[in-house]
Amino acid sequence: MKKIFTLLRLSFLLVIFTSVFALNSKASFVYKNTRIASLAADSTGLFVRIAVPTSSRFTCGAPIVIYLNGGWGAAGILTPMYNMANYGFIVVQFHYPGGGSGAAKSGGIYDNRGLNSMLAARDVVRFALGQTTDIYNRSLYDITNSSDLANSINPLYYNLGIIGGSNGGCNLLSILGLYSQDLNQVAWTSFFESPIGDGMLNADVGKPYGKAVYINKNNGYNDSTGIFYWNRLKYAADTVAYKNGKVTIKGLLYFDVNENEIFNRGVDFDIVGKYESSSLGSPKKYYLSYQVLQHAYEQGIFPNTSQSIYVPTLAESNEYWYLRNTDHFIDSFMVNIPNLKVLFMVREDDHITSASDHPETIYAWNKFNNNGCNWFRVNCDRSYIEFIKGNSLVNAPDNNANIPIDHMNIRNMIMPAGLFSNRYFNHYASTLEMGDRVMNNDWSYNLDSLLNKICPDAKLESETEKTDYNLLYPNPAQNEAYIQVNASEFGSATLTVYNAIGQQMTQNQVDEVEKGFNLLILDVNNLSSGNYFVRINAPGMNRTLQFTRE
Repeated sequence: MKKIFTLLRLSFLLVIFTSVFALNSKASFVYKNTRIASLAADSTGLFVRIAVPTSSRFTCGAPIVIYLNGGWGAAGILTPMYNMANYGFIVVQFHYPGGGSGAAKSGGIYDNRGLNSMLAARDVVRFALGQTTDIYNRSLYDITNSSDLANSINPLYYNLGIIGGSNGGCNLLSILGLYSQDLNQVAWTSFFESPIGDGMLNADVGKPYGKAVYINKNNGYNDSTGIFYWNRLKYAADTVAYKNGKVTIKGLLYFDVNENEIFNRGVDFDIVGKYESSSLGSPKKYYLSYQVLQHAYEQGIFPNTSQSIYVPTLAESNEYWYLRNTDHFIDSFMVNIPNLKVLFMVREDDHITSASDHPETIYAWNKFNNNGCNWFRVNCDRSYIEFIKGNSLVNAPDNNANIPIDHMNIRNMIMPAGLFSNRYFNHYASTLEMGDRVMNNDWSYNLDSLLNKICPDAKLESETEKTDYNLLYPNPAQNEAYIQVNASEFGSATLTVYNAIGQQMTQNQVDEVEKGFNLLILDVNNLSSGNYFVRINAPGMNRTLQFTRE
């Protein structure tokens, strides 16, 4: 009887949980499992699970969102993220090589988010973009239109975004940087508390201990300026720095807050590293951040006779963190994805970088801004988070996009602690906002309300869109069409053509676009007769127009 009561209680709690996550959603989707081939996996391929909504968010189809899980584990699927399908999105997740179990295990060997993991993530994104098929020779379109589904769902390949949860955001920057030419169709990214930049994954500025927060302040780090006091970096040779199972590493680097030359736990700030035990080709080392190790070598702390065998050289540290702190990749991929839109979700009670100035967000803003990112926002529009939550949130920030961020004003831009208990609401709200913005081509700095759920072809019926429609002529086109582009500055333009089901057909880059009026030629000779969309990305102009090839 007690067992029956427990089961009933669990069922009741499940109903309550379902009602919460589905507050403003239809709560209906179907799982479809598949495997895709990858050089990072063996013949079994990578396990991919897709949530197919029973109805699309837009009449022309469903946007696509890929979630890259945080942490360091090989299991890459986070079940609550599939709830985004309740809002009419196709949701794609996967297990990294060697991750998962049983029938859901991916082939290959896990390398702790190294090159193998990045290669696997790239191959999943390419599949979700419609560039490749699974091992059964099925595209994403084939899967979402299979005969066993109650409704056929059209994937909108041109409206694909990637969310990086925590460390998954660092992984996201790596794959975009390594494979930007393959992934230049990605429309948007959203980072959730992602520790981007050297020292952020290690929480050099502060970290939570259970329910408490331990911040590197006073004589270790200045959260008003972003400056570390490296002269207070000290070494306790006989103090345990890391212990797990049979592995015990002695030799602790710390900031000597009270300047007594002795490590005092709870007073001084002890620095955390990452023990690498299974990475392909990597030695078993305890990897502190590169900045910490660099100062330790420069100050003569290393090498010494008491130095642990687990301390890497600077070269080993640089090689290890190159793929993992990922900040340098922003410089490279913004060249190939110049119109990528970025939303950085950050909370006051961040689970990794706990300093009040959230330097990882400042660092990301500076890197994106310096590399020409034309839309970067901290936290989603209030209208979307209120929609997900189901009530007014007057204390939620409602920041304009493209606001310069510093160590002081960031404090007014973050999501207050305890505003809502379900952290996944951030993901749901950011996904809806970015997907809607892509479809409406609305990159205004702030919104007054939710955007319309209108497809480009439906928008052509309005007078405003008829004006946009006249930007492309002749229409229908036989051999070529002309597109009027009014650029805000000198730069380059990209014309990407999609067919009626969202598959990319052609892409042409015009390297030199003058400020002001430009007339670009779109070659349609290689297109079959039918209806198409052309996505125009140029300085100050990002539009999607419909045309017909005769």
